[in-house]
Formats: sequence, C-alpha cells, structure tokens
Amino acid sequence: MSWNKNERIPKEEIQNKVTDVTVQFAEKFGKYLAVDDFDADPLTTSQLRKFFGEVKRQQMMGYNETEFTMLKPKLAYAVGRAKQNGRKNKAQKIEDFFIVITDAIDKVLSSPDRAKAFKNFITAFEAIVAYHKAAEKK
Repeated sequence: MSWNKNERIPKEEIQNKVTDVTVQFAEKFGKYLAVDDFDADPLTTSQLRKFFGEVKRQQMMGYNETEFTMLKPKLAYAVGRAKQNGRKNKAQKIEDFFIVITDAIDKVLSSPDRAKAFKNFITAFEAIVAYHKAAEKK
C-alpha cells in the first residue's frame, strides 16, 4: 500500500465526516512521508511537529478563519527553506505535504460548516502524524 501523488483527502471526509477512507489515506501518506527512499528524503519529525504544533494551538483557541488561512503561507515558507537548505530531493516530501495539506485547508474554507470541517481536518492531520511516527526509522 503506497501513496499515489494524485491522492488527496476526499472533500466529503473534510466537510462531513471522517471515516475509514481518511484513516487509510493517512496511513499511506504518513508512511510515505516517513520513508527515506531513493527519490526523496523523509519529512523530518521536526518539520511535521512544527506545523502540527501550530494546528493544535489553533484548535485550542477555536476556529479562526484568518489564522487558519495563514497556515498555507507558513507551509510555503517551510518548503522554500527546505529547497534552499539542501538537495532538491530533500524538499520533495515537504512539497507533497504542502500540496495535500493546502488542498485540505481549501476544503475547510469552502465548507458551509467551517468549524466542523476544521475539526475533521485536525482529525485527519492527527492520523497522518500518527502513521508518520509509526513508520519513522529510529
């Protein structure tokens, strides 16, 4: 079971209800991000935790559209830093992470019930982090 680069968290999963579809996606994507393969270096725990910490902070404060929307440029900045600080390969997985997460952010922002979609986004993100951690090499 591997992640397909065209795969995203389905809109219904973000906007309505998280199901096993999201769990399966999170498992594939989390493992993909953690694996050091010949094409790309893994997404580091530090990179993932930095963004996850910001999402959890926002969860504690409650949904704020402006702060939530600002996650996209924060992620873009992390991608830019990864490209500057290393080989091109080093940035591939953080770029993939950026694509998947910004797509999910857009689905929250286009939802009629953004607060509910925000909670579902967090649930999906937590699952990705969990599977990344489980697959991470020590």
